[in-house]
Amino acid sequence: MSNGAPGRPDEFAAFFRASYSRTLGRLMRKTGISKTDAEDVLSVAYTETSRAWDDIVDPEGFLWDRVSKRFLDHVRKQKQRDQEFLCDPSEKIAHVPAPVDGEPEGCVGLIRLAELITQLPPDDQKVIVMDACGDSKEDQAVALSTSPGAARVRLSRAKKKLDVLVKKDAEEH
Repeated sequence: MSNGAPGRPDEFAAFFRASYSRTLGRLMRKTGISKTDAEDVLSVAYTETSRAWDDIVDPEGFLWDRVSKRFLDHVRKQKQRDQEFLCDPSEKIAHVPAPVDGEPEGCVGLIRLAELITQLPPDDQKVIVMDACGDSKEDQAVALSTSPGAARVRLSRAKKKLDVLVKKDAEEH
């Protein structure tokens, strides 16, 4: 640290053990993010703190500065991901190539399905598209800020809503 002698790894390890739980709780209380997201933010912040350990004068202050910056990065990334879906949640599905036999029926049905997906609530759109793209239940849970179990329930309900829309659309055409 700044006492002239280089900081030893065991000093950082002691600092980590003494501060981790407290910093995790503080981050979750102040920001309201999930424990998983908070742990991800802290992982990066502690890594940065460890790398700069020899030059740090105030470890607590330095760590919290890193935590704050990494939290802002997390929020920006989350907003970017949310905007990705809210712009056109069916975009990834709509770009499926035409069938091999050249018949357009499959494509027309797929485009109509994409239009029907846009009629669902945003979280339902998000989970349907993520499932269609092969994202894991864990990734879906992160995108929805919920647990994997809740994401599975959301997907099941979204599929039922979409099925109702598809049947209603088939009756009309």
